[in-house]
Amino acid sequence: MFKKILSLSLITVFFLTTGFGCKGLSQSQVTSLKPVKLTYWTVYDDVDMLRAFASEYSSRYPHVTIDIRQVKYDEFDNLFTNALADNVAPDMVSQHVTWLRKNASRLSGAPVSTQMSRLVIANNFSKDQQVVTDTNLLQTVSAINKDYVKTVGQDVVINNKIYGLPLAMDTLSIFYNQDLLDRAGIAEAPKDWNSFIEAVKKLTKFNSVGDIIQSGTALGTANNIDSAFDIISLFIMQSGVKLSLGNTVTFANGLEKVQSRNTPVLSALDFYTDFARPTKEAYSWNEKQGKALDQFIRGKVGFYFGYSYDYKTIKNRAPQMNFRIMPVFQLNPESPSNVANYWVESVVARSQNQNEAWDFIRFITSPEGVAKYTAKVFRPSPLRSQITTQQADENLGPFATQAIFAENWYRGNNIDSVMKSFESMISELLKPSANETDLLKKDKAIIINTAARVQQTM
Repeated sequence: MFKKILSLSLITVFFLTTGFGCKGLSQSQVTSLKPVKLTYWTVYDDVDMLRAFASEYSSRYPHVTIDIRQVKYDEFDNLFTNALADNVAPDMVSQHVTWLRKNASRLSGAPVSTQMSRLVIANNFSKDQQVVTDTNLLQTVSAINKDYVKTVGQDVVINNKIYGLPLAMDTLSIFYNQDLLDRAGIAEAPKDWNSFIEAVKKLTKFNSVGDIIQSGTALGTANNIDSAFDIISLFIMQSGVKLSLGNTVTFANGLEKVQSRNTPVLSALDFYTDFARPTKEAYSWNEKQGKALDQFIRGKVGFYFGYSYDYKTIKNRAPQMNFRIMPVFQLNPESPSNVANYWVESVVARSQNQNEAWDFIRFITSPEGVAKYTAKVFRPSPLRSQITTQQADENLGPFATQAIFAENWYRGNNIDSVMKSFESMISELLKPSANETDLLKKDKAIIINTAARVQQTM
């Protein structure tokens, strides 16, 4: 499909006088070459790479310049809202895929094609010039579903319109400190959840008063694990429970009727929280510990659940650490699960230069652009055709392989509120009850109420 999505040049020739002036052009031709300045807001994209893309793009279309601005994650929403109200919004934004539904009314759906004009030398002897108009085709919905990993089409296509395209993808994997495993006598990294728990038990150390001084893994809490929401979602997915169907939250469906903890969603949440329960054999973490990534970097955690973007952070902060990466274990290898975590590049509906803005998005998210970007930032590609090569990389391979089946379950309007609801759910679940009957009743109510709060955001 990508071989077909090439720039089709519709050439209209207008011989000019020597020099690079616009003498002899019609008004429409002059208009097609008028200077255009695009503004681009990003949060976590590699700004240097975006600026390199902008420079490369402007070398082809010199009348277009792109101003890249990096904004803070927690300021993006207010800045964007205020900029729209003041009619000074950017032309393009990079936003997390879970923000897409919230912002869809503020965005422009991708056109079928863009029209971009440029001046070229028609005759090297006379230096006559001509105006060339490129008709550049954009992705279609069918191409998205065919060429990208599964979650992209589910996420970016709304009412049969494409509202953003990704430069990269990410999935949860397990980082582990090889030296800690060696000192604990663990000859091989675990290959399933059962051997993982056994390894965690061997790695976890306590002092004389029962404080954790070395953690087998950072799991079980919410306040000090940056990816807690995603890890919890992953465990529920692996239990076979759908967290949502369409706009309906489903992970608590039928829970009010169950009489035992031996039900998928409760089992998944128990598995997660047991790592933070002193009475459980998997106990290795609690709310008194520092941030999970910081503790791993300090050599205080054996297994850390993180994303490919953590790789360079770990390498930079702990260059001597002997760590490795493996994919997340699967409860059902025949139906694997993982969490898709990525950003998409979109065009703002109020942009006065939507044609040029979408053409720049087309340019940077082309297969060539994605290959350059993912190589620079160490991320899996969202394009199926590029994953096979990435799978051969010892460190990137686990993330890339999981991108094929990873999913984003939340497509509502307030991901931050939902993440806080999940954090509150975990904190409440960790509180004890007088007996097993009361505990089951309490925990069911917590999960049902959490699902109801999430539903309010859909």
